[in-house]
Formats: sequence, C-alpha cells, structure tokens
Amino acid sequence: MASKKDLIEAQTFSRRRLLTAFTSGAPGGKELEPAKPLRGVVAGLALTALVVVGGLFYGFLRPGLPTGWDNNRLVVAEDTGARYVSVAGTLHPVANATSARLIVPAGEFDVITTNAQRLADAPLGQPVGIVGAPDQLPPADRLLGTGWAACLVLDDAEDGPAQVATTLSATAPAVATDQAAVVRTEAGTAVLVGGTAFPVDPDGTDAVLRAIGLGDAVVRDVTAAWLRLFTPGSELAAIVVRDAGDPVEGTGLRVGQVLHPAGSPATTRFLVREDGSLAQLSPLAYQLYLLGTGSQLGEAVDVSPADFASQPNSPTPAGAADWPREEIAPVPDADVPCALATTDDGPGTVLAVASDDAVAASPGVRVDHGAGALVRAAGRGAQSSGGVYLVDATGTAFPVIGDADTLARLGYAAEDLGAVTDAWVDLLPTGPALSVDAATRGITAPDPDATAQADAG
Repeated sequence: MASKKDLIEAQTFSRRRLLTAFTSGAPGGKELEPAKPLRGVVAGLALTALVVVGGLFYGFLRPGLPTGWDNNRLVVAEDTGARYVSVAGTLHPVANATSARLIVPAGEFDVITTNAQRLADAPLGQPVGIVGAPDQLPPADRLLGTGWAACLVLDDAEDGPAQVATTLSATAPAVATDQAAVVRTEAGTAVLVGGTAFPVDPDGTDAVLRAIGLGDAVVRDVTAAWLRLFTPGSELAAIVVRDAGDPVEGTGLRVGQVLHPAGSPATTRFLVREDGSLAQLSPLAYQLYLLGTGSQLGEAVDVSPADFASQPNSPTPAGAADWPREEIAPVPDADVPCALATTDDGPGTVLAVASDDAVAASPGVRVDHGAGALVRAAGRGAQSSGGVYLVDATGTAFPVIGDADTLARLGYAAEDLGAVTDAWVDLLPTGPALSVDAATRGITAPDPDATAQADAG
C-alpha cells in the first residue's frame, strides 16, 4: 500500500505534467487546432443533396404517371401510340378518341400523354370502344349544316345513270337556278323545277315535254337515290276535262271551254269546269290543256267580262296546284345539274348548277379539310327519321344515339344541329352508331363501398 509520501509525490508529478502540456504544446512542436464547428452541418447538407439527386435520378429512370391520370382521361403512350381511357384507376385500351369522349362525362374529357414504361404497372382493364368510330371530330365552328351539293358526274354516264359527286363545303359548290332539268330513272321521266320533281305522263312523255317548252332538253339518266333529294310533285300530263263540250245550264258557256277576258293580259285565262265555275289556267297549264281537251274545243275565246260575271270562281286552279305557272327553259347542255340543300322553308333541296367543273369531276364525297356536319335528318313529314348524324371529314355519316348529354360528351350543343332530309344522309356512306352504351360496353362500374374504403385508406 502506497504511503502518504508516495501519494504526495504522485500528485506533484501529475500537476507538473499537466502544466508542461499547457506550456509546451503538442509533441514535436505542433499546435493542436480546434475542430471547425460547421463541418458536421456541411456534411449533413451534402448527404441530403445526394439523397435528393439520387431520388430524382431514380424517378427519371422509372418515372410515375402524371397527376390525375386515373379517372376520365384519355391516356396516350406517345412512344407506342397506344391509347387508354382511365376509369376509377383502371386503364382500358380504347378503340378511338370518339369512344373515349363518349365514356368520359361531359366537360371532364382531357388528354394525358406519357410513355409505355410509365404505364407498365397501372391496372389494365378490358378493351372498350366503338370500332370504326372516327378519331377526329369536327369542331363546332366548322360544322356545315346546309349548302350541301350533289352534282351529276356526266363524263361516265354513257353506260348507265350518272354517278354523284357530293360536296360539303363552306364555299358555294353550286348555284340555284330557275331553269328546268329533265331526268330519267327506271321509274320514268321527271322534270325538275325548283325543289320539285314532276313525273311526266309515261303515255305521252315527248308530247308533254314539247308542250311545256322542254322538247329539246337533254334527258339525263340519274339514280333513284339522287332523284329522291327532290320533293315529289304532281304528274305533268295533258288536261282532259270530263264532259267537255256540254253546255253549262243557264249560260252560253260550254264545259271545258277556255275564256280570255277581253282587255286582260294575254296570259289571263279561265277554264270552265263541269259545275260552271271558272278555274284559273296558268300559261304552262294552258299548254297542257291544248294537248288534251283543247285539241277538241280549240284555243281560248275572247269574252266580255260581263258575259260570265255571274259565274263562281273555282277554289282550285286548272291542272295541279303545284305545277309551275310559266313555261320553263331547260338548263343549258354545258351546265352540270346539281341538287343543293337548303333550309329556307325547312330542310329541302333545290335544283342548281355546279359553280365549278371541279365540283363534279369525280364521284364520291368531299368535305372541306377539318370540317364536318352535325345534322338532324328532318325528312318530309312522315318520311322523317328524326335521327341525328355526325359527318366527319371523310364524308361518313355516323348515327348519334342519345340525348343532349351524348352531344355534350362529343363536344356539341343542341344549337349546333343543322337539318337535311333523309335522302341527303342516304347519299353518304354510313358508319357505326355512336352511343354511350356502345362505348362503355366492357367497363364494370366501380364498387362504391370499395372506392370509399380506398379513399379512407
């Protein structure tokens, strides 16, 4: 055991050693420098930066999907061209953009572009959509609701009826005419005036055409589909009055006689009917009268208005009420007859001539680039289908099945609808029907309870 003396010496030695250390410095004559206080902070920041950069680099190598991809979006993989519509977190391969629009509620449609690698881990559902539906829809401000033209292609009409070149254009492809065209189908000959097709009496076709001033007109062979664009009119035939030549009781007039009031214009004529009433006889009807009863009773007789002042007026004119009043001139041989869609008194058609030879250069359907149409097939009375059709830039007509919501999903409103007759739609090739039900077939509605649990998680 150390003695008290030993303890005192050891304490003294330790004190001298400590004093020497403070006064002498580090061994070898070097001073000990104090540690820098920010060294740890800098090291921490550097480590943090490495972690962030590493995360970004990993995200670049294996990125995630864009925000909001999981519902009501058309997702396009730009490197492969694959298209999907997202519904409740599931990607469904979709046939075309129109189908995607019909699947997504109105006002929510949007397009997200990404690449196939980002989509690799996303849940994949059944393929959906309407095969054959258009990929590109015409914008609302490029819809052509009227002014359609269907012109005869005359260059290839030697071996049959003329084919038709149908044009949907904002520029006038044809100009309406008040002249007449004579056309022929398997059903017979017809005269086109304005918007009406008047069939000609098959038992006296040439005589009728001569009587109304169209004896020298070129007769064009046309298809029944093209002729249906015009409103059917009354038959053009000789006017034959029953009991012609019989006296009208109490007067000096005869049934079937034509009267011209003295002092009146030459075109003012009246036909005496069986009941003694006087029917107005237009210039064209008068020519057809001369072809019929007039061949027996002769031309109009000048009579003083006082001689038939007591005779009643007939409520209907002689001949058909829809016949043209005046004799008509034919469309020049050099002009190309066209049908032109109009909406002046509701949807209809008028006779026109091509404004440019290029309009009728070749058969088929031509639509202005980037344009199209959205129309209701209004028809004529009971003939109307009332259906809505979307016409894309290829000239194909797609029936639209549904209500205003369906139109809204496609990007349209009710006021965007134009109107044509069914016959115009019949000229166009027809595509598949566009409907929400057809587009969503194959999509299973999400379970509300499961969705709520997922949101809570």
